[in-house]
Amino acid sequence: MRKEIAALEQQRSAFDIVIRTYEPEYAPATESGVVRRRRQRDNDVSDLFRDYDRRGFLLRTLREAGHPISTAECAMVFAREIGLQTDDIRLGKIGNSLSQTLDQLARANRVRRAGKVDGHRYLWEVAI
Repeated sequence: MRKEIAALEQQRSAFDIVIRTYEPEYAPATESGVVRRRRQRDNDVSDLFRDYDRRGFLLRTLREAGHPISTAECAMVFAREIGLQTDDIRLGKIGNSLSQTLDQLARANRVRRAGKVDGHRYLWEVAI
């Protein structure tokens, strides 16, 4: 229902613009500001992380690994932990989100970069 209302409001706004083009004295009955909301995508990962402690998960995962691991490996562990398939299309976005959290942890001196996998992707370990 909300989607339909939003679509109708957008159409009404478009009509108002067209009418104003041909009739400059036209004033719509109600001036409403356009409210733009982020579009919810099917492969959005924000719902997966809702009520989930990313920082704690990453610190625990790095500690349990015992050796430096990549962000992609962290994403795979996360996927396994929440019950996703290892070939899920959201793994890349999960990795991006975990990468942001790893950067935050690095700024707080909780983790550190331990080299690169292929000269491009970082390996991460717990800072001791």
